[in-house]
Amino acid sequence: MSSNSELLRRIQELETQVRHLGNELRLTKEEYEEAAAKYLDIYCNLEKKINERTMELDAANGRLLCEIEERKRTEAEKEQLIVQLQNAMQDVKVLSGFLPICAACKKIRDDTGYWRQIEEYISKHSNALFSHGICPDCSKKLYPEYHEELQRRVKE
Repeated sequence: MSSNSELLRRIQELETQVRHLGNELRLTKEEYEEAAAKYLDIYCNLEKKINERTMELDAANGRLLCEIEERKRTEAEKEQLIVQLQNAMQDVKVLSGFLPICAACKKIRDDTGYWRQIEEYISKHSNALFSHGICPDCSKKLYPEYHEELQRRVKE
């Protein structure tokens, strides 16, 4: 009988082990299902976040493309303005510095030392054009007989 009792004891041990394994299996199955549910939740949230981020990046890329186009347009306008300014600078002649001028006849001494009429000098060194007339003081001094008639016509 000792073998019977030994056998019964061994069966009970095995049944206990089976119950433990069943409990462990049940826990493992629950843990697996819980982990799978968490994974699925994380996966869905990740997909949602990826889609949201992709939309944000697409919008940002669209804005950047618009900004790049705007900068290219602005750069082209800037280049065009630079060319216009360079052309304008080539056309501009500027008089500057001291001009030696005769106190009596008003001729100007040029860089070579020659005395030139003021009109000639300024025409050569700028884009100014001249039209000659006579001021009232000179008219009175040079043409006294016509001065009063000229003044009357100017007032009319």
